[in-house]
Amino acid sequence: MNKNIFDNAVAVVKKARKILVVSHVSPEGDAVGSLLGMTLALRNAGKEVTAYLEDPVPGQMMFLPGVATIVHTLDVNERFDATVAVDCGQKDRLGKGFVALKEPGVIVNIDHHATNDCFGDVNVVVGDASAAGELVYDFCKAGGYEVTRDAAINMYVAIHTDTGSFRYSCATPDAFRKAGELVALGAEPWEVARRVYENYPAKKYVLLAMVLSTLEVLNIGNGAGDVATLLVTLEMFKKAGADKDLADGFVNYARAIEGVQVGALFREVKQGEYKVSLRAKGDVDVSAVAICFGGGGHKNAAGFSLKGEINGVKARVLAAIRDKVGTPSS
Repeated sequence: MNKNIFDNAVAVVKKARKILVVSHVSPEGDAVGSLLGMTLALRNAGKEVTAYLEDPVPGQMMFLPGVATIVHTLDVNERFDATVAVDCGQKDRLGKGFVALKEPGVIVNIDHHATNDCFGDVNVVVGDASAAGELVYDFCKAGGYEVTRDAAINMYVAIHTDTGSFRYSCATPDAFRKAGELVALGAEPWEVARRVYENYPAKKYVLLAMVLSTLEVLNIGNGAGDVATLLVTLEMFKKAGADKDLADGFVNYARAIEGVQVGALFREVKQGEYKVSLRAKGDVDVSAVAICFGGGGHKNAAGFSLKGEINGVKARVLAAIRDKVGTPSS
């Protein structure tokens, strides 16, 4: 990674005394790990740092060092010298609390989503990076910030989760190399894997059973191949006694089916509104579909929200997949 791309970001952070570190709503491993990795590195350097997430931390991430210091509300009048936003492609996805903040200071945007709209005053957007956590690690090295064991654990979790345990196409040689360096600094692969993937409450599987019963595999034509869809409703969450974060990863069951090119999960967030998560294989680019609906993401993983009744929402999404992913019929 070329150090020069971080020069302006490093200069802003070096000058700042009071810093806000933020990430996106509905946070997952990369968001939480990147946020805490950056926060701990800057605190260790003597900075006054507030770590903010609008939404709760998923249960599987509650073991991360520093997680108890994350706040979920902000005083609209509080003044910061700088804000470092990690793993977020659009400013409004940082949450209403952040958007309402009157004096966030200079905004440094560090991200790996190719669809990032460069909302920061300083933008470091590397679309081929495996995770925002990889860029946080690069930033620390560029700025001369020590990566302690606790910071290393967070950055490793960010890379580990966003590469699908190093299974996805974003698991580049750089991702493996940096993960290895973080292991050398104290991150323990087995402990991370156990905490993240083998520590689920039983109600996650109760919820999964209901969601899998909605599976549909469709060939939508126009060369788009098979699309598998899953649905999770508010009623399912209620019956399972499960929080929304327990549905994380369910979309991968749709993508994993033989012959399926695109998996889609429709999660009801409130009556008449759905969060749509898309996952694709190989050269299929679902970020183009997400952009159509005001969302974003990566080539093989993207998302957005849509309002309407479920049949209409599904029809619109399937039509967009056919148009954006498929090839014209001969």
